[in-house]
Amino acid sequence: MTMRIHRILSLLLSLILLILALTSCTNGNIDAPVSDAFYAFTDDTGVTIELSKKPQRVAVLFSSLADVWVSAGGNVSITVGESVERGFTDANAILVDAGAGKTINTELLIAAQPDFVICSADVEKQVQAAALLNRSGIPAACFRIESFADYLRVLKICTDVTEDASAYQANGIAVRDRIDAMLSALPELQAAPDVLFVRAGSSFIKAKTADLHFAAAMLEEIGAYNIANDAPILLDGLNDEVIVQKDPSYIFVSTMGNETAAKNFIAQNVVWQTLTAVREGKCVYLPKDLFQYKPNARWDEAYRYLIAFLYETEQP
Repeated sequence: MTMRIHRILSLLLSLILLILALTSCTNGNIDAPVSDAFYAFTDDTGVTIELSKKPQRVAVLFSSLADVWVSAGGNVSITVGESVERGFTDANAILVDAGAGKTINTELLIAAQPDFVICSADVEKQVQAAALLNRSGIPAACFRIESFADYLRVLKICTDVTEDASAYQANGIAVRDRIDAMLSALPELQAAPDVLFVRAGSSFIKAKTADLHFAAAMLEEIGAYNIANDAPILLDGLNDEVIVQKDPSYIFVSTMGNETAAKNFIAQNVVWQTLTAVREGKCVYLPKDLFQYKPNARWDEAYRYLIAFLYETEQP
């Protein structure tokens, strides 16, 4: 009898302990992963990046992203030649590509021992390098910036990593507030002015729409209508007949490579000289630092530049 009572008490005690254990697991979110990472985020290719500690030796493989990293309070130790040319790091930085980062020397990059690598999601060689680095245990994130909202999001990640909240405020939130103030103060247009936005090199001119270039998107945001929207033939190469027919009020040109050669290419086009925008001095060559490269912390300056021409206010 005593043994039977003892067995019942033992079973009851086991049941109570089991209930307590299950309750503890439920309250502690048993499904939540336990991580001691310094910081974790998802990059623009959908890869989860975990940094075990605050990075001290950072590689940035694209100059516009080097600009963002520096704006976030970071230092660039390893990069590409264009980042040095644009002043985002000094000549002591290790270069894994002499140019803009279209090809990456991954052996040299790994040998340089970065503890965090920032890549462009728009450059296939960099996406491939990031995959290799992540497999090798070196955290490598790919970012894509095509709008101010993209820039602000990437800046937030970078300032979280650098732990520099003041940089996010100065180079992100303050810029956003200035843009919002400009856009809210725009006068109402009776009709959207027709514009043509093009990218021009020494031997080509191609129209771009809002989904293909951030400046074209900005022009639409401030009230312009891009004639390329209903003339897709212009995306493959400019058709003089279509342009003469549309005769845009403004032409905005973003030059690539040799700017003088691009201007000469346009100047030698006899048909273009008959366009209203050209005759009235409204063919605008956009500054490279704001429109070929991403303007980043200067995005408000880029908006101001376009607004000044489109609304014929004080010229930038």
